[in-house]
Amino acid sequence: MTLLGTYEDGDYRAEFGALVVRGFWPAGVGGTGELRHLNLPLLAEDAFAGGARSDLARAGAGWVLGTAAPHAHVRLEAHDAPPGRGSGGWSDALDTPFLTSRGDIKLTRGRGDDSPWNLKLARAGLHRLRVLRRRTSDGHRWLLQFWPVAGSPEPPRFLARSRPAVATGGPGQGDKRYGPLAMDVLSVALWSPGRHTRAALADRLMATPEQVREALRYLTRRGLLRVGGADAGPTSTIALVPERPRPPGVSVPSPARPWSTAAR
Repeated sequence: MTLLGTYEDGDYRAEFGALVVRGFWPAGVGGTGELRHLNLPLLAEDAFAGGARSDLARAGAGWVLGTAAPHAHVRLEAHDAPPGRGSGGWSDALDTPFLTSRGDIKLTRGRGDDSPWNLKLARAGLHRLRVLRRRTSDGHRWLLQFWPVAGSPEPPRFLARSRPAVATGGPGQGDKRYGPLAMDVLSVALWSPGRHTRAALADRLMATPEQVREALRYLTRRGLLRVGGADAGPTSTIALVPERPRPPGVSVPSPARPWSTAAR
């Protein structure tokens, strides 16, 4: 494993609670080869911009969006193979796919205030990204490690969580507390559409099957995901198909039970 390059910002100011890294993926371009099964327009940065955020981060075709404290120390690393160290010493950790057509990335802010130069990755195309975060006395410290991979993308996987996947509910909160986990479930479905089980999703996202069930309900109520098959329990197979968000003003059916599900 060789460290190819780094970029570091010790005084990153997150706008609207967001850490943003951008690469490039041309709008409307579909996938070929091992990416042909992906709906790449739904992996665009703005596809689900109006939804909830992951507790840690999500990534897609040319973008990474992290949930950050107002002040952060951010380090980006480009590797030619998986880095040797894992998630030890970090409170939150996630591995996720990332796509770039140009082979470079840039730390930026929500309004486009970019870092002064790009970090060159090993090559263009599919990468694996490890997102590491921990709390500091004045905000967050982040490490984002990119390395190239071949074949079909492996969906996101949490390696560490500093708090439960679903927060304790408060009065009047409804199902909103499932929003962050729901976006993690959606990320798995976007990178690996098709058959899953709640038990496998829970293991991948460091959640419980019951929490995943409610996250799926959150997504289906909002028309962001179609779930096929009867959920007879955590190990039964269901099909996940991401849906394009409805435009404002278009109603979305909100059944109490969006698909046939077991009560466990």
